[in-house]
Amino acid sequence: MSSLSGKTFSRRQLLFRSSKSQSAERAGMPNRLPWADGPGIENSCTGCGACVAACPENIIVLSENRKASVDFSKGECVFCEACAESCSEPVFINAALRAQRKPWIGSAFIDERCLSSRGITCQICKDQCPEAIISFPPVIGGAATPIVNAAGCTACGACLSPCPTEAIDIHWEIEHEDQQYHKEEEWVE
Repeated sequence: MSSLSGKTFSRRQLLFRSSKSQSAERAGMPNRLPWADGPGIENSCTGCGACVAACPENIIVLSENRKASVDFSKGECVFCEACAESCSEPVFINAALRAQRKPWIGSAFIDERCLSSRGITCQICKDQCPEAIISFPPVIGGAATPIVNAAGCTACGACLSPCPTEAIDIHWEIEHEDQQYHKEEEWVE
């Protein structure tokens, strides 16, 4: 048994970690969808579940308040726009603007719970990153520790779920409630 981040894991649990702990921690988090802001979700999402059914990655869930949200413990967002295309309410910005704007503004952040910071070789986050923005520069006499190129990060969440110590989180540059990056005329009609 190993104890990391204040939790005890068997070797098997480290390799095949359940996402139950992340899902439990997710309760109370703000609803977040690509190309949608907090007020758009809160005011327009009816909880019909069309986006949940449309998501090919199965990462969109309905929160306790029946609002759609991405749950990164289930996987990554591939920004396919299926959620936006399936929604009949003005939750998402229109297709023309989706082509021009980032889906959200944030980047991965790796904290001290990372195995590499404890001298244990692990690069699963780097292996999972589709944008290849996580690097492990060699260190003489020590273990390589991860560096995230925040400017290149899409905040897709690919690195979150596989991390055996839950050392990775998304740091949002704009608090979701304040992310009002589109105007009324840009809503999907």
